[in-house]
Amino acid sequence: MKVNYLPKNRLKPPYFRWILILVTIFLSGAVIFYFFDGVIISIVSPVWRAKNAITTGNGPLPILNNQTEVNKLLELVGRKQNPNTVVAAVLTHPPQTPYDVIIIDAGSNESVTIDSEVSLPEGPILGRVSEVFSKSAKVVLFSTNGRETNAVLERDSVPVVLVGRGGGSFKITLPRDVLVEKGDRILSPDITSRLLAAVEDISISSTDSFQEVLARSPINIFTVRFVFVDSTHSTGSGQASSP
Repeated sequence: MKVNYLPKNRLKPPYFRWILILVTIFLSGAVIFYFFDGVIISIVSPVWRAKNAITTGNGPLPILNNQTEVNKLLELVGRKQNPNTVVAAVLTHPPQTPYDVIIIDAGSNESVTIDSEVSLPEGPILGRVSEVFSKSAKVVLFSTNGRETNAVLERDSVPVVLVGRGGGSFKITLPRDVLVEKGDRILSPDITSRLLAAVEDISISSTDSFQEVLARSPINIFTVRFVFVDSTHSTGSGQASSP
């Protein structure tokens, strides 16, 4: 008598293969971006520009290519443009880019330099330029995982070190007797005292000598569209160290 044996492993659902392929592509892209980011950014930037122009209509690119519209944007946020400040559109941001990195549409052609400070039109600072190309630049945000940034807790002017956790979030370690509450602002240590983050949560147990404070960037890094690039703040002020 003939005996038929069933296979040990059942066939996986057809969509499992596609999920595996997508995950592989994402991981491979992250590795390529990390090791060959300069080449990749230069090649892909025109594609990002075209995508933004199509998907936003009268979005970032038309606005930034028209000085009158740029001035209107600045008026809306109540700031005058500094001669050393470049207004740039964000070409792409997380999760399209890994490691809390954004790519902007201004580069050496617009006098953007490495270590230039990048901020929101409303004032809060986000990070610094790490690489510059002719028509674009790579910006590493302060919230990048492991990145340390000197700052000041506005309440009682306590010096702190913001440690990036990725996704626009930070953590701070403080002695347990330092008073801190949810919503407290964390500012840059320079004379301008610009906003870096706000306290989101506080964790402390009865046996700890320290308290862990979680903070978050004042904006959603996944939706930011415009930034200011200031070459006059390119000395590394506010940054303790980076990985």
